Amino acid sequence: MNDELPSTKRTRSLDERFAQRPQTYRRLHEIADLMDRALAGGATLDEAEAMAIEQIRKLGSELLGDWAQARHDQALAQARKDHPQSSKHIKKK
Repeated sequence: MNDELPSTKRTRSLDERFAQRPQTYRRLHEIADLMDRALAGGATLDEAEAMAIEQIRKLGSELLGDWAQARHDQALAQARKDHPQSSKHIKKK
């Protein structure tokens, strides 16, 4: 089993890529800071790794949620463009 990611030509740095995703960039820095603080506070490498894994999982969930919301918004905008006369579903008061 090969766990390596396929080699792709990278034309942009991570800084350039994350410039369009400032929340993700900020979260990655927060995770790195959390690990630094944990290790400085006496946590073992295993404990720091467990913390990092949990935070990366949360970040992945956030990214997928953001992606799903963006796709939904895009589909909604396209539907409204294609069918401007359609009614909107809004909660009645």
